[in-house]
Amino acid sequence: MNSEFDNDQKQLAGIAKLFNEAEIAIKEIEDYGSELVVPAVNQLRYCGNHLVRYLSDTSNKEELSDSIKHCKRAAYDAYESAIVYHLFEFKKFKDDYRRVQITPVISDYADIQQKIIQARNFIRNNNESKTRGEFYKDGRKHLQLLAGNVEKLNSNRDELNKAIRKERTTLLSQVVGGIAAIIAIVTFIIVYSPS
Repeated sequence: MNSEFDNDQKQLAGIAKLFNEAEIAIKEIEDYGSELVVPAVNQLRYCGNHLVRYLSDTSNKEELSDSIKHCKRAAYDAYESAIVYHLFEFKKFKDDYRRVQITPVISDYADIQQKIIQARNFIRNNNESKTRGEFYKDGRKHLQLLAGNVEKLNSNRDELNKAIRKERTTLLSQVVGGIAAIIAIVTFIIVYSPS
């Protein structure tokens, strides 16, 4: 009986550690939007539900295992929602600057795109709802990499906007120059044409 109690205590300590990790994940992503934390918070609620069931019947050890799964899933869901948020931010960036050459301003843009694709693939490849929680630590790594790169892209918006304005000014000058040349040719033809 005593070893069973010790084992339960170890599992409960493990749950407390995982619960804390999930809370840290939730706090990390709260700044991106409070709606992003809802799936993770729900998973922690389920964790609590399983713990209460275990406490009401300590012979039901499966409740501890389920509680562990929900803690891991809570952390995964927190990171997943923040990754999806940053993927949308990247899509917005790409849409905003689809007609601009980005690499003259952000020389490692191709590398950034590769890292973003890796994060997108991480989400796509972990779509099995029963096993997602096992990848919660990887989610944090992908989020940190993705968030840093999206932040880098967004911090270069001013420089890219300057490039757009410069391109528009050049195009406008060319159009005005072309129109002036056409007017000059037409005027020359009218003035010097034998009538």
